[in-house]
Amino acid sequence: MEGRSLGTAGSESSLAWARAEPRTAEPATAITQPFIDAAPPTYVCDAAGIVVLKNRAFEEIAASVYGADPAHRDETPPGIMRLIERLYANRVPIEETHALDGRTLRVRHTLLVDSRGAIAGFSGTWTDVTTETETGRRAVRTEAWLLDVIRSSSDWVWSMDTRLNLTFASPRITETTGRPPQMLVGHYLLTLGRFETPQEGAPDAMALIARRAPFRNALFLMTRGKDELRRVHLSAVPMFDDVTGAFAGYRGTGTDVTQRYAAEEEAAQARLKLEEAVAELTSRNTQLDVALEQAQAADKAKMDFLAMMSHELRTPLNSIIGFSDAAQAKLFGPIHESYLGYFRNVHRAGKHLLALIEDLLDTANIKRQTLSIKVAPVRAQDLISEARGLVVLRAADKKVDISACDLAGPWIVLADRVRARQIFANLFSNAIKFTPAGGRIGVEAQTVDGDRLAITVWDTGCGIGPAERERVFERFYQGENNILTRQTEGMGLGLAVARELARLMNGDITLESTTGQGARFTVLLPLARALQGGEEA
Repeated sequence: MEGRSLGTAGSESSLAWARAEPRTAEPATAITQPFIDAAPPTYVCDAAGIVVLKNRAFEEIAASVYGADPAHRDETPPGIMRLIERLYANRVPIEETHALDGRTLRVRHTLLVDSRGAIAGFSGTWTDVTTETETGRRAVRTEAWLLDVIRSSSDWVWSMDTRLNLTFASPRITETTGRPPQMLVGHYLLTLGRFETPQEGAPDAMALIARRAPFRNALFLMTRGKDELRRVHLSAVPMFDDVTGAFAGYRGTGTDVTQRYAAEEEAAQARLKLEEAVAELTSRNTQLDVALEQAQAADKAKMDFLAMMSHELRTPLNSIIGFSDAAQAKLFGPIHESYLGYFRNVHRAGKHLLALIEDLLDTANIKRQTLSIKVAPVRAQDLISEARGLVVLRAADKKVDISACDLAGPWIVLADRVRARQIFANLFSNAIKFTPAGGRIGVEAQTVDGDRLAITVWDTGCGIGPAERERVFERFYQGENNILTRQTEGMGLGLAVARELARLMNGDITLESTTGQGARFTVLLPLARALQGGEEA
């Protein structure tokens, strides 16, 4: 602390006081300094702007806030000098707020004048207003939150004074009255509508208001326009002065229940119609029994139709396949190689059409549990080769590379050769269908647990999302969002039939896929060697 005068510059009495010897053994600062150091940041300057009193708290903030030089602690900080210049020029106190070390400090810089009104010096004292500031911020946030709640609520908020004059209404009231809240404030409540006479035993809202009691869901009838009647549930609680306890009015909410009442009236009418309908339905029970018998007969007719359709479609297809076989065998003489290639394609296409028909029939037979499976040892390589031959033309037309659809391993599995070939043909067809031009399809295999062979058909197509991975195995699944059926041909049976056939052969089909990254269908089939306990056939 500096020991300079706070009096007028050049004052003889002040200088005499400054030169006076202390009357005690200790200097005055020994008594005042601990008190000053315990105070908030404080400084005092004389009329020349020289710091004559300061405490440690001020020194701690002087460098960061006012640019004080720690090497020249006795000098007045530049920031304080600028404030002193403003005080000297304007003679008006200056207030500032600073954020420091997580605290909010408010300072007031003032002039010090002597008894004659002359400038004697300058001073500043800081006050910690962290709590006050945070309280204010919380109040602002709370107010903003309440306003958001009011704006987003389906109810409108209102208040009225002791004379039942509306003092506030939120914007939602416009939806009920057709008028903005500014036009309603100041109006007597009963000029806006009236409380409906309550039912016997229910409290009367006006009586509750007279007793300064709260009320809830009092039905208030308001007119919108000339003829439109709106029903509103008003709820409110009384307000009382915090100091005197005097009644100050009501505040509450309003809920437009016009549509609810209309719905209740419609519901009452609907109940009457429902009673009539129940009577009519009762009289139709017999008709429903007849309809059930007709449905059962229709189901049988459907199965008969499938059998008939199978016969009618298989007959011409078998002829096509037979004629193409005869042409390929050159039973009636030489044939040009180009035509021979056509007949091969006809033969393959006929086989494919026959497979589609068999998918439909297999679905019916699986459901009826009448499908016959004949398991025998068969080379996995042959199954893949035969299935690949059924789709090679389709892959070429779509420009999809199926050169990797080959299996060179010596594995032999126990399976129904026709049904297993059908499984892989279905998987290849699906892969081609959902792989864009220039994409690739391939096959890979590995043994699992030493007794099963896992044959994976992979592609670089559009992939399958998580929600679709199980549904693709459902029968007739043709959902709009199904990535395997959108804008594509097919009945939605191939994968369902394939999985059921694999399970009937003590195997299964699993799927791994990510949208946009292709799919991997893995067929699990029992190995012949593991089940027979001998060498491969």
